[in-house]
Amino acid sequence: MPERLWKLSLSENHRRVVSAVVRRVETTCDEVLGWLERTGGDLHALKEDVAPKQAEEIRALVRRLREETRRVQNELVIDPSVQSRARGIVASVSLTRTEIEEILTPGLRGYGALAPETEAALDKQFSRILVFLQAMGEIAQRCSSRGAP
Repeated sequence: MPERLWKLSLSENHRRVVSAVVRRVETTCDEVLGWLERTGGDLHALKEDVAPKQAEEIRALVRRLREETRRVQNELVIDPSVQSRARGIVASVSLTRTEIEEILTPGLRGYGALAPETEAALDKQFSRILVFLQAMGEIAQRCSSRGAP
């Protein structure tokens, strides 16, 4: 069957499902490269268990896989997904803020008793973190609402 007819034989539902899976493959490529490039932080240590030669082999495979997904996109007429950076930031910050707010006093009491001064110190520390998260969220929200390029 010629490729042109195959394109036409996909229903809208099939095309949507296939599009989602192919986009997931592209996301996996991003995640794999992210793991290769990621640096450790104060609270996240990374085990250096991928040798430079192995990392280059993986990068080469990612490049080939991306070529393949572009070919599939063209053959199946897959629409790209458009995602908002600002909304992604807002969602990530919002989730983290909610998690922190749930452990502020009295949230941690469910895990056992804490001395009042310990509760106050934790609340103070997490409140400072919340200020930064709030500011990031507000900036991203402004970007999202005005449609910054």
